[in-house]
Amino acid sequence: MRFGQQIQGYRMSERFRSIVAVSVSAVAVAVIVLGFSSAPASAPTAEDRIATLSGAIKCPFCSGESIANSQAGVAADYRALIAERVAAGATDEEIIADFAAKFGDSYILDTSTSVWSVALWVIPIAALLGGGGVLFAMKRKSATRQAAP
Repeated sequence: MRFGQQIQGYRMSERFRSIVAVSVSAVAVAVIVLGFSSAPASAPTAEDRIATLSGAIKCPFCSGESIANSQAGVAADYRALIAERVAAGATDEEIIADFAAKFGDSYILDTSTSVWSVALWVIPIAALLGGGGVLFAMKRKSATRQAAP
């Protein structure tokens, strides 16, 4: 008996297995597309920017906490500094760059533009597509073998 042919005494037809495979693939693709297409409806407010920036910078004196989550006094000071910089018109990139220059890149928690974060998205998608291609080729080869006399 091959994997997936029988579940608790129920023998699945080839068509049913194909429908399940296509459905799961469609849901996976839909989740990925929605994840990439979700954009903010309006420009972020100053409070939103401060919260985002505070969450993207690690507290230099806390164990792995962002300055947004830290209760340390220095974290409160850095949150106030971020609020001042936002009010002065500094961009998010400038503020992040200042903290990175002061403490190092390891204190920046938000790495959404790094090569590694891109790889974390691309590798699973490529593996999913590659696996689907292999399954399709195997199914096609099996169907050809069964059709041949």
